[in-house]
Amino acid sequence: MIKLLPSREVASLLIDTYFDRVHWFILIFHQDDFRQEWQQLYALSTKDLLEKYHNPGFISTFLVVIAIGLHYAGSYRHGILQAHDVDPVALKETIFSAIRARLLDIVSFGSLESVQTCVLLGTYYLYHGNPDLAWPVCGCGLRVAQALNLHRKMPTSNIYAQYRESETRKRCWWAIYEIETFCSMSYGYPHGINDADCDVELLDPLATSSGQSPATFDEIHQCPASLLSYKYLMSKLSVLVKDILTDLYGISHQSNGQKDKSGSHNLQSLICKISKLDDRLRQWKKDIPSALHPSTDITSYSSAEEMDHDIGASGPKFEKHIYQLQALSLELTYENARILLHRPLLSYKLINQPDTQATGLSSTPLSLNPLQLSSAACRDAALHTSNLGDSPIFNLAADTYAAAFIGIHTFTAGVMLCILTSIEPLSPHAHESKMGLSRLMRMQTHLKSRTQSTLAAQGLEIIERLTRLVMEKELKEILNDKSGSDCRTQRVQDQSHEDATQPQSSATNDLPEVQKEGIFDFIEDPAMSQALFDFDQGETLLFIFFLAQPN
Repeated sequence: MIKLLPSREVASLLIDTYFDRVHWFILIFHQDDFRQEWQQLYALSTKDLLEKYHNPGFISTFLVVIAIGLHYAGSYRHGILQAHDVDPVALKETIFSAIRARLLDIVSFGSLESVQTCVLLGTYYLYHGNPDLAWPVCGCGLRVAQALNLHRKMPTSNIYAQYRESETRKRCWWAIYEIETFCSMSYGYPHGINDADCDVELLDPLATSSGQSPATFDEIHQCPASLLSYKYLMSKLSVLVKDILTDLYGISHQSNGQKDKSGSHNLQSLICKISKLDDRLRQWKKDIPSALHPSTDITSYSSAEEMDHDIGASGPKFEKHIYQLQALSLELTYENARILLHRPLLSYKLINQPDTQATGLSSTPLSLNPLQLSSAACRDAALHTSNLGDSPIFNLAADTYAAAFIGIHTFTAGVMLCILTSIEPLSPHAHESKMGLSRLMRMQTHLKSRTQSTLAAQGLEIIERLTRLVMEKELKEILNDKSGSDCRTQRVQDQSHEDATQPQSSATNDLPEVQKEGIFDFIEDPAMSQALFDFDQGETLLFIFFLAQPN
């Protein structure tokens, strides 16, 4: 692989590109340490590299950084590469092919660099349309990380070098944890980490050498925003999302993919779980420093082209740019988590409205009408996601490592709005959802045009197909509505009463189980259950199927 090393000038450009476009999102190593190491690499001759270089595992990490930098070099940087007789596409594919061919050798080093290589290679495939390839690569990184005890807390030390090593180990571990959670959430893969086995701390957002990290799971982030604040917050959210997946969907290391039956047979228990998780999610949201909230101000760069000219960017202008990219990523992940959290309650509907005055219920979230509140939460989260397309930073995010990450979250929001619109055609909520769908499709179109990504293109195509189905359903509703809206409302109410009281023949479905616990009477909503089943089982598979098709 040493033969693949480009010239020093080309390497310098591509490393700057990586830290300009990718580092803020993944933060897997310290930038200063990496830059010092690669300079030492180029200070040696080819013979010395083969015989004396002290860290052969770093070469694979370095080459993957170079390859990712090649992917995110814009037209201006492409011109510089061509002036050095470098074909960006050819060199990128050559490096990735060589890394794949030597992956077992890389893993056998059993070093921190082995983990970093797997994380970088795995996330590249994950965010560029190859989740089936990303999953085993990241799995290799997980096993090496566990062998190195990265999931274990190191003894505290005031010695700076030991503190630095501890923080680097934590960066690697939490990067793997986030990948595992993202794959479980997006593709339904089982989570490979048992939290009971881990006692590693979160990252120190202050990056101090005090040896006392303030970043415990229950502690509020009360320090100024830093580059590491994003990673600290994203790691905390990943733990929360994993709990949602485990408690509500049964996607966990312990359950082996078997859904917790208490959620389907005891609706009140499900509501209680969602309420507690909702409180934790709201608390996480309060933990975000003001600098990491999305801003409507004009961003520091006026265009992607200006950003491409700023090689090796630094200073207040670049810092503001990075904070806004991180804010966008945090907001998208939060809204996606809200959809994930509240989606299970959408498959039920309330039969009898409870008399809240008689029962003296408190006004805590999910206590009055949890089904209606969950539906509103899913709609609000999807609409809020669609509104992020208007933020100035969104247009620049397509030229960073987060582009596919954004695309997947906007895809999820689009499917949810399609489901909600199809359940309530012609309603005011449906109109609002269609406006949101329009904004989401514009976002997907922008991502497609900037990234030339198969993932963005096929995601847009699926949303367009689902939107056509929604519009066809609304057209049928208009054409079939010959008696006026009042009659239609009465017909829906009569049908709901029949569904709740009349038994069905054994030739069709059994009577849906009615929940009568406390003051609520619930019945499963067959239409919404089918829509959600199609979302969970059909659309994800359809999305992956489209990704596998030739362009």
